[in-house]
Amino acid sequence: MIRIFAITLSILCWTVGSHAADVENAQDHPLTGRFEGAEIIEYSYSNFDEFQFIVEPLTSRVKKDNAKHMVTKEGKLTRITYRAPKGTSSLAVFRAYKDALTNNNADIVFECSGNSGPESCTTQGSGNNFKYVAPGYSVFTLIFGNAQNDKTRYLVAKISRPEGDAYVSLHVIHNARTNSEDTSERVFAQVDVVEEKAQESKVVMVKASEMAQEIDLNGKVALYGLYFDTNKASIKAESKPTLDEIAKLLKDNPDLKLLVVGHSDNQGDFDYNIDLSKRRAESVKQALVSDYGVNAARLKPWGVGYAAPVASNKAEQGRAKNRRVELVKQ
Repeated sequence: MIRIFAITLSILCWTVGSHAADVENAQDHPLTGRFEGAEIIEYSYSNFDEFQFIVEPLTSRVKKDNAKHMVTKEGKLTRITYRAPKGTSSLAVFRAYKDALTNNNADIVFECSGNSGPESCTTQGSGNNFKYVAPGYSVFTLIFGNAQNDKTRYLVAKISRPEGDAYVSLHVIHNARTNSEDTSERVFAQVDVVEEKAQESKVVMVKASEMAQEIDLNGKVALYGLYFDTNKASIKAESKPTLDEIAKLLKDNPDLKLLVVGHSDNQGDFDYNIDLSKRRAESVKQALVSDYGVNAARLKPWGVGYAAPVASNKAEQGRAKNRRVELVKQ
């Protein structure tokens, strides 16, 4: 069972804490608690990140084909992988979490189970769709990829709170194909919680003179003041100050030709990120041409996805550094 107690404003607050068998620095999330006797085998937290929730039955093994079946939320992100006690079924873990959530006024946005029927978690003959649709979706990719599809269970719950809504993703699987005793015939639960909030800070804008100096020194400059909505290529209005400086750079250096190179973090499919980063670079070029009169021949857009990171993608701090646009001297 999951041990919980209700408090005012219908906010979930379950018994939380750490256990001796948990990985270092891990702890339960106060909105989700833990199945009794379970151990935390993977844990991560970031103060601001994004996460995709599946909210409709999946139709394809290709991530881009399933985008319409998913929603993305931003905010504080906590990711916890639990290993249930031996002899526990996936149904027991899933039902305990679902009952606790509904009993504390959380709204179930979507749920699925098994690999057959209209509410199945996977599509016929596709294997485990969670494995194909959202790379990195489960912290223990191999364990969740080896799940028995008929015992896969998933739900998304929304928790309404005065300080901002929270979303819970619960993915419970039964793993039967492993190479170690620790994971043999065990049930695992992936609990991901996003507490919605706006990003608290922006990167300081780089001036045209600083861009010129960096390009002269290193042949390129990385920019973080160009903004896009999640999974979209249209450049946002708050990018204008940085666009102004790029235009000034080009005006002050009339012989300068640039590659406009889009970069991403490693969240999602490789080919998808290559395409998205290139389309974002094209949007930057188009804005400079149409809004500032820059000669299109001076700019060549390109996208490399997450092929050229400048930091580790393990945490949001590093992923934020990898999401950038670079101007490279031709």
